[in-house]
Amino acid sequence: MLRTPCGTLSTVRRLSPVHKLTPCLSRCQRRSAISVRASAEPQAAPKHAAKGPVEYIDDSEFSISKVSFGSILTPIGLGLLIWGFGAYTTLLPGADLSSLFLIYGFPISLLGFALNYAQLKPVPCKTTQAAFDLRASQMTDIQKQIREDVTRFRYGDEQHLEEALDRVFKPNRPGGISRKLLPLLIGIREEVTDGAYTLVLEFSSSLEVDKWEVFQPKIQSFFGPGIIARLDKTEGGMDVALVCDGSGAGRTGKDKKDVLPPLMPGLKARQQE
Repeated sequence: MLRTPCGTLSTVRRLSPVHKLTPCLSRCQRRSAISVRASAEPQAAPKHAAKGPVEYIDDSEFSISKVSFGSILTPIGLGLLIWGFGAYTTLLPGADLSSLFLIYGFPISLLGFALNYAQLKPVPCKTTQAAFDLRASQMTDIQKQIREDVTRFRYGDEQHLEEALDRVFKPNRPGGISRKLLPLLIGIREEVTDGAYTLVLEFSSSLEVDKWEVFQPKIQSFFGPGIIARLDKTEGGMDVALVCDGSGAGRTGKDKKDVLPPLMPGLKARQQE
C-alpha cells in the first residue's frame, strides 16, 4: 500500500477515478518543493539588535585641584607637633629644633583640620572613549568649566553648582521652590548622543517631573549657548543632559567668569571682568 501526503493510494483509487490522482500528486509535489525551498532559505536577522552596556573608561587627567590639601597638611602638622613634644622631652632626637617643630606644627595642623572641615569632595565622573575623543572638538566652555569645577575639591561651598542652582530654581523666592527641595548633584557622565558630545548631570531630587519641565528652558539658557538641555527621570531623581547642538556657539576658549553678588539689593549680579 503506497502512502502519499494526500492519503493512501488504494484509498484514492477506491474513492475517485484514476485520472483524478494526477492533480493530487502535483499539488503534493508543489507543497513539498515549497517546504524544501523555505527550509533552505536563511532566516532573517532581527531588525533591532540589543544594545550592550555602555563601557566607561577611567579619566586619568591630573590636576592639583583634585588633591585634598587638608589630607596633606593635617598629617604633616601632627607629625611636627609629635616630634616637637618628643624632642622637647628628650624622648626623640632634635632637642635644639623642638621649638621650631612646635611653632610650625601647630598652625599647619590647625589649617589642615579647617580645610578638612570646610572641603566639599568631588563628585564621581564617568566617561566613554567616544565622548573623551570629542572633548577637544565639541565641548563648550561652560561644559568644560562644569566638569572641572565639580571634579575637584572645593572649600566653603555647601554643594556643587550652588550658585547655578540658586539662579535657576530661585529657592525661597517668588516663582521658585523651597530650599529643602533644591536638587543635589551626585555625579556626572560624559556620553555621545547622536554623534554630539553630552555632559549628563546626575541629580538626587524629590521634585516632580512637571516641576523640572517648568525650569528646563531656564537650565538651557543658563548653561548655554551651544547646548540643548534634556531631562531624563531616574529612580533617585533626574538626569539633565547638556547636549551640544552642533552650532559651535559657546566655544571661545575662555572660561565663564564667576558671578559676583550685586552691589545693592535689587540690582543684577555682576560678572568678573
